[in-house]
Amino acid sequence: MRVCVLSGSARKNNNTLRVSKALSNQFSDSVIVDFQEYDLPNFNQASIAKDNQSAFQTKLIDSIKKSDLLCVVTPEYNWFPTAEIINTIHQLAQEDYIHIFNHKVIATVGVSAGRGGRMPAVQLVTVFNKIIGFFNLESMTSSYSFEVQEVTKCIDSDGFLLDNEHFNKGLSSFVNYSLKVAKRWHLNK
Repeated sequence: MRVCVLSGSARKNNNTLRVSKALSNQFSDSVIVDFQEYDLPNFNQASIAKDNQSAFQTKLIDSIKKSDLLCVVTPEYNWFPTAEIINTIHQLAQEDYIHIFNHKVIATVGVSAGRGGRMPAVQLVTVFNKIIGFFNLESMTSSYSFEVQEVTKCIDSDGFLLDNEHFNKGLSSFVNYSLKVAKRWHLNK
């Protein structure tokens, strides 16, 4: 089971990358796409050139395309996903790239340094469900969105879990559920 983890914060030293590393550590075959290297043009200015992609763009597109399970991890900014995640969806949910989202299970994770994270994860589920339906993709969103609160009390900067039994149990439950759904989905497609 190949997993792509989109670490959707472009800020340096962000907590989203901690969460993405922790998730990646739970999977046997995973890749993290770190949005600190983000360089997509704004959707209203230009499209991603199919024949002239940057290293980040190539990694982003190839990693999503090769994955069975896509974990989209976003911090919560004013109750929304990051502008970079939204722009990524705008750029890739079009004719030239929509195929990379086919045959996927998409799981969402919201991150907060404080007490938040739920809203951007739920909003992403809605957006991906609309994309799946509109483009008639054979994909699905996971019904289990995960919210990570008080990140620095749960995960160190290298993505290793701290001694927080409640959080560790929740992360394990999310990972196990996501893998189970993805395996079942791929067996039946």
